[in-house]
Amino acid sequence: MDFFEKLNGMIGAYGFKILGFLVVLVIGWQLAKYVVRLLEKSLMKSKLDVSVHGFILTLSGFFLKLIVIITAATIIDVPMTTFIAMLSAAGLAVGLALKDSLSNFAAGILLLIFRPFGVGDYIQTSDVSGTVLSIEMLYTSMNTIDNKRVMVPNGHLATSHITNYSVEPYRRIDKVYSVAYGTDVLKVKEVLMGIVLKNEMILDERGVILGVINHGDSSVDFDLKVWVKREDYFTVLYALNEDVIVEFEKNDIEIPYPTRDVTVTMNKTDSETLEKPLEG
Repeated sequence: MDFFEKLNGMIGAYGFKILGFLVVLVIGWQLAKYVVRLLEKSLMKSKLDVSVHGFILTLSGFFLKLIVIITAATIIDVPMTTFIAMLSAAGLAVGLALKDSLSNFAAGILLLIFRPFGVGDYIQTSDVSGTVLSIEMLYTSMNTIDNKRVMVPNGHLATSHITNYSVEPYRRIDKVYSVAYGTDVLKVKEVLMGIVLKNEMILDERGVILGVINHGDSSVDFDLKVWVKREDYFTVLYALNEDVIVEFEKNDIEIPYPTRDVTVTMNKTDSETLEKPLEG
């Protein structure tokens, strides 16, 4: 009887606490998810840059669930000093094991503060380029131009050279077109300028640069620089290249290609060897 009496006493003493622990844990977990959903809706209505939405939601969800765990632990009489010591030890172990992840986390905060790019920007780093989809706690999600999803560590982005193609409304196209020596320079400039004036997407008011930039080994090189709207860059680039080929052919302007003359010399011994009949 003593055993069952002790068992009933333990159930009476700890049963309700364990039940309370489970209830608080389950309800608190669901409540934390609900608060995160409300926060997400509020962020969507706010003027806060969309780049930071995912970061704030992830961080908020983590701390809310941590509060739920601490609250539930107090119900089963876990001393706060012991709990804090356990968290500190666990934090130290996790920090040592995940030092690279912590570096990415810190880099993510820096990216959100200094904002070298935002969601929707097309950027290029030393080894990857694409459109930014989201900036998370540890990684930045990007879609490449051929629609591949790339997850780039924030630490890599924070220490890399970043080219942002979506910040400025205008871009300049720089092209070099080569013609053969002996071609009328003024005629080439006239043809190239005619191509520029014919293209309505080129922004003439921002100026056009055209002139001879180099005397090559087998060609005279003309430098052409024009300004376009950011979204028209590739359309105008391809159109220029096609129009130059067509107009150069119409005006008998030769586009040179590399040629090489090879001279073979033979000494007297080699000549005699070649002329000597084969002995069979």
